Amino acid sequence: MLRHYFQGREIRVDTNQPLRKIIHKPDISGRLVNWVVELSQFNLSFIPRTAIKAQALADLIIECNFPEEEPEPINMDPEIEQNACPGAWTLKVDGSSTSKRSGVGLILKSPEGFTIQTAISFGFPVTNNQAEYEALIAGLKLSRTLRVQDLKIYSDSQIVVKQTNGEYMEKDPILAKYQALVQSYLPSIPNHQVLQICREENEEGDILSKLVRNSSDLDCSVYFEELHKPSIESGEVLEIESNQNWMTPFINYLEKGELPEDKGKA
Repeated sequence: MLRHYFQGREIRVDTNQPLRKIIHKPDISGRLVNWVVELSQFNLSFIPRTAIKAQALADLIIECNFPEEEPEPINMDPEIEQNACPGAWTLKVDGSSTSKRSGVGLILKSPEGFTIQTAISFGFPVTNNQAEYEALIAGLKLSRTLRVQDLKIYSDSQIVVKQTNGEYMEKDPILAKYQALVQSYLPSIPNHQVLQICREENEEGDILSKLVRNSSDLDCSVYFEELHKPSIESGEVLEIESNQNWMTPFINYLEKGELPEDKGKA
């Protein structure tokens, strides 16, 4: 289909394989002859593939290396906390819940323009307000992982923004749990602002929340995830009995150096 396009141009092939020697061997035979005849109509130039420069690899590792440890809260001056600097990160979140599908979308952008877009689908039923909270929590988790210290958070949910800023009370017990979880994440971002925007200004987040793939509005890779249970549900904890059992003598020896009693003595 693109034969005429390639025939009129030089084609450079980056490879670390000896393709040029194989094609120009005088004693070729069999199926290889058919390939040589087919490729002879193109102007091919074989260029040795060079190694990646160390600095480029180092830059890639630094950009994509997400620390696993939770960052410690940093105490900042109140005047700095009140006014976010022009170099702040921006986070746009949006949640959607319908009878057919439900999910959240979040867009985290650095001051330099590095953008992370994530779409998360739910494996459980949620309301619109719960979906909006799930979007905010997912964005805060990502920001904490990247050790973001200065963040502007944008959401089109009036309830989420007002409750997070302390302007609305949490009457719904489920939303109260979500709000408590949000407040537990915010101290890890010393300088943050939670602002409300109209739905038109949050169009990209709305597209991600509806899980629209290959959209012309998306200019970078999108990470798709699936959430199997609400964020406010903690994992199961199995209780361990404190009664003594056959392991007790071994534990006492390892922890305290106590030797087990010799039951054979009278």
